[in-house]
Amino acid sequence: MDSLLTSPIDAAQKPKKKGTVLLVSGELDKALVAFEIAAGFQAMGMEMSMWFVLYGANCLRKPRSLFSPAKWFARLRGGQGRNLETDTALQHVVRGLNHDGACHLPLSQLNFGGLGPMIVRRIMRRKGIAQLDELIRSARDLGVRYSICQICVDAMAFSVPDDLIVEADVRGVGAYYLDVAASDYNVTI
Repeated sequence: MDSLLTSPIDAAQKPKKKGTVLLVSGELDKALVAFEIAAGFQAMGMEMSMWFVLYGANCLRKPRSLFSPAKWFARLRGGQGRNLETDTALQHVVRGLNHDGACHLPLSQLNFGGLGPMIVRRIMRRKGIAQLDELIRSARDLGVRYSICQICVDAMAFSVPDDLIVEADVRGVGAYYLDVAASDYNVTI
């Protein structure tokens, strides 16, 4: 009986459901799933936030070729989340060998030295399925909030926002805990 007496105004005042997606993997197939979930749930009215740690943040990086001088010889700059006093030469090596950008991510299975992701992307294009870089931008346009782990930014020599294709906040594990605690849905990929 009480549900019959609830007015539409009361229903509109209900707090919006929240969700978080934690992307740890730097593999194409797993990143596709993470962004499809986030964009889909956001489009259905859930307030979504995505967190990127370790290699998961690679999909947000600007794409650079393995032979790009900017990839290997870029001066490690400071910025949000960086501590330049503790930087080492090994960070240049990690930066150079790391997969940059959504178009350079490997597959978790059947990678075949980079041939697998090319085949999957070609099939997706042929079928009219959104590519990862398109999903990243559409999720952002829908209002999904992006956050990158502060420790990962410092250790992997990210220059925020110079290295990223979209805006992302640099936040710590305490902020992640608060997001998860307030969430109705949480997934780690």
